[in-house]
Amino acid sequence: MTSLDTIQTTRPDTFNPLKWRRKWLEMDKNETVLHWAQTLRGQVVLHAGFIGLLMLMPVVRNKHFILIAFALLLCAAFPARRMLALTGVGAVYFLLRPLKQEPHYTLFDELWNSFGTMVPADASFIGFGLIFMAFVFLLIKNQTSRKIGVIAKHPIWLMLLLGVGLSTMTVLLPQTHPLFSASWISLGYLSGSFFFVGYILLDARSKTALPSYQQIGFLRPVWAYGSVPLKGPAFFKKFEAKNSTELAATRLKALKLLVWAAILYCVGEILFNRTLAGVLEIPHLETAIPAIAAGAEVTLASRWVILAVTFLSELVAFAVSIHVFVAVIRMAGFGVPRGLAKPLASRTMSEFWSRYLFYFKELLADFFFYPTFQRFFKNHPRLRLAFATFMAAFVGNILFDLISDSPGFAINGFMDTIHNFYSYTIYAGALTAGLIWSQLFQRRTTAKDGWLRHDVVPRVQVILFFALLQVFDNHDGLVPVGDRISFLASLFGVTS
Repeated sequence: MTSLDTIQTTRPDTFNPLKWRRKWLEMDKNETVLHWAQTLRGQVVLHAGFIGLLMLMPVVRNKHFILIAFALLLCAAFPARRMLALTGVGAVYFLLRPLKQEPHYTLFDELWNSFGTMVPADASFIGFGLIFMAFVFLLIKNQTSRKIGVIAKHPIWLMLLLGVGLSTMTVLLPQTHPLFSASWISLGYLSGSFFFVGYILLDARSKTALPSYQQIGFLRPVWAYGSVPLKGPAFFKKFEAKNSTELAATRLKALKLLVWAAILYCVGEILFNRTLAGVLEIPHLETAIPAIAAGAEVTLASRWVILAVTFLSELVAFAVSIHVFVAVIRMAGFGVPRGLAKPLASRTMSEFWSRYLFYFKELLADFFFYPTFQRFFKNHPRLRLAFATFMAAFVGNILFDLISDSPGFAINGFMDTIHNFYSYTIYAGALTAGLIWSQLFQRRTTAKDGWLRHDVVPRVQVILFFALLQVFDNHDGLVPVGDRISFLASLFGVTS
């Protein structure tokens, strides 16, 4: 055998990136690695590596990082008490960060300072938070005791009506009125935790429900980032590691996911931010649309490039964010599913929706789809499915953002806030139509249809649909809906 033959036969064993990639991906099933991960040294290395990498990720703010790191260390030190540790830190997180948007904190500071008190606004969060916790605690107790039957039966409707009433008061009352401050602060707390509370109340009557004081910790779990809860207490109990081996495997999966998030972040930063946006100066879609409406000369090909780059960059950015927080949950000992999993491999619109926004899809299904599906058109299966999809993807989608933005009625004005939703209404309507068509009318291909018709065409159709849909996926009102419609038309050669 020649030396060249020797090199060719030995190199795959000494240097094979695919082999090492496979070992990395399968390490949570490797008995040797699992045993090491259960040792004290293994746990220390895993947590040090995870927390160190998490600290480098810009997705998590400094104060939030400290809470997360503290919670993970508590879970590591007291694994049998991990739920108590997480809910305790979650309660602290809620008291420190009860509202959901920065403009809400600005108005809160103004209202609090107008009282002329010497207590800082940040400290007042604790007092108001404790009051809100007491309110939620009473709702939880009523779910189990059913002393007020109508509230126990329809707790979400109670919160919705309460939110509408408080929103109405903030719109009708001047900010100088004493009741305005009380109404707006109550609305801020309710809207910021609306669906978190909703999941708590839905789970309160289950046989495996957590103690009431622990359920309060799900008002703002330590992994919460936006307004979308990653399900409720019962969901997390279902995925909790049952023994040391499961816990080790879950922690290894957490580290793998965080490393993948870091890789995606580097790709997004180097490819999209520095190269495409920085060097090639390809603007973001939200910047390009008003510029084009103002008369900027942009070729048809460039418009499609802008659309594609924005779509992919937003996809990568969201993947980084959701992977980081799912990784945190897994590191705490809960092997929950990923929030995003290979969306570009989807062959149908409904599959993409589930793969891309899994937890948001779950929220809309839990609060809107299933209740509708269980009550209406039981003798008409296709209409039943279409109507339930409409209630989730259209009504629920818009209502979710309206609830989250309801404190903004007093900041931006009610009608201006509603006007800002024109574009998002088009988005929700098109999304709903696409999902219904996908569920009821789209032909499912098989491998027998050939590679092109089975693997390529359906995926191109799905990606194109959601890429075009992002033109309207916005409700800040900064870009007029007419400009968005004109931009969409211009992609197909139609100019005004």
